[in-house]
Amino acid sequence: MFLLLAVGLFAGCMGGAGDRPDTGKVTGVVTLDGSPLEGATVMFQPTEGRPSAGETDSSGKYVLMYSVDVEGAKVGQHTVTISKENQKFDGDGELTSSKETVPSKYNQKTELSEEVASGENTIDFPLTSK
Repeated sequence: MFLLLAVGLFAGCMGGAGDRPDTGKVTGVVTLDGSPLEGATVMFQPTEGRPSAGETDSSGKYVLMYSVDVEGAKVGQHTVTISKENQKFDGDGELTSSKETVPSKYNQKTELSEEVASGENTIDFPLTSK
């Protein structure tokens, strides 16, 4: 089983730049009620193809990654989700609770949609909890 998984991962990494669609670099800042949102996952899902994702830093800044070594997102229209789970663990390191801290209108019931163009894209998300 492990061998099949390893072979599958290796095959997935073998594609060259010719196999990759046109991408644009995407960066931005995510805030919630005016404050930087640290540790949130920002995901851009195109109509067809692989999603791109990034995580916000302490200043709310994110950089989307198309793959491990390729920054950006596929050029075109994307549905965007932003989520951050507040997780609590017990003394043994076991997860005891997990709660989404970003309103569902930005993740499970997202209302966010963005266009990615070739080149540089700066897309900020000023989210509100109301």
